Amino acid sequence: MPASVSVHLRQLEFGETRIPYHYGVGLEGGIPDLLRQGLGDADVLLFLVDGRLADTYQRLARQLRPAFEVSSVEFEPSEYAKNLNAVGDIMEQAVARGVTRKSVIVALGGGTIGNIAGMVAALLFRGIRLVHLPTTPVGAFDSVISLKQAVNLTAGKNLCGTFFAPTLVACDLDWLTTVPARLLRTSLVEMAKNVLTTSPGQERKFLAATELLTVDQARALESFLEIGISAKQPLLRADGKEKREALVFEYGHTVGHAIELASAGTVGHGEAVGWGMLVAAEISRARLDLSAEDLGTHTRLMGALGITRATRPAVDLAAVGELVAKDNKRGYIACGPDEVAMVLLRSVGEVACSEPGMPLVPVPVEVLDGALRTVLG
Repeated sequence: MPASVSVHLRQLEFGETRIPYHYGVGLEGGIPDLLRQGLGDADVLLFLVDGRLADTYQRLARQLRPAFEVSSVEFEPSEYAKNLNAVGDIMEQAVARGVTRKSVIVALGGGTIGNIAGMVAALLFRGIRLVHLPTTPVGAFDSVISLKQAVNLTAGKNLCGTFFAPTLVACDLDWLTTVPARLLRTSLVEMAKNVLTTSPGQERKFLAATELLTVDQARALESFLEIGISAKQPLLRADGKEKREALVFEYGHTVGHAIELASAGTVGHGEAVGWGMLVAAEISRARLDLSAEDLGTHTRLMGALGITRATRPAVDLAAVGELVAKDNKRGYIACGPDEVAMVLLRSVGEVACSEPGMPLVPVPVEVLDGALRTVLG
């Protein structure tokens, strides 16, 4: 690994599970060494690759041979490709190519690629090793800092999934700089979510990093990654499967996932969650007296990422409402037939709980509809 490369190592903790996360600017050339050290007894490495990253895959593959047999499955990631059919097709190809219990699935791409790869690794032979090489901000700063692996069903997003730990994670932060500027900013919404829900003390660091993006992307991206890890780790150590306290990280996702699907792919995950948080904040104002100051904090953080009233997406609000009713958090708490479970805030950094340790509350559908019209109408 070149001496000039600044490499960092953090241990992700999920209960008793420990996962090494290597990251740094210019790390790509050192990733084959990390894989050889961490996967020394593997026979086959099957890469699941975003089709736009074919050159990156080829560079890695050349360095990994002949230590491993290396092959790839390439596809264009989208919410509509993230389904059980894709998982099944990849598993069929994996077995045909000689993948065994000693093999490793390697995800090279963003959150969609990572989720599909996670499902393949979890199901094939009842579980083989998984490596995440995230290449987008959503993947690097949020998706891989979780054990959740899921794909979509016709009824909604992430309705079929499991929890599965990768063997290691490695990210060259230079990969993230290839994302278009607007998409890069909206992809950082998950970091704003962390500030709003669990880490209000990080707001100044977050805003400074957004300003730094135009001057020194490397330093800015390192700051965002630190925000992502430091915000999530305390809760994930205790709630690694995100079924109680760590559900707070679903803030904005109930509506956000619905916007993402209802937009037919025109609104990306980060932007959709940003609008979902603004809707959740409006509901929190109406139901829990969220202050005007805290509502303003939401607007300020979203504005720093380019999510403003001038950029409101054109989506069918009725379709959004129908998708919200099928959200994957149904069943965590008791809700009436005309209520949905949502993460809401009493104030920035203080989540509302229906019972101790359960950060979900029932929201009447009519209140949700009113907030959708206020924010997106």
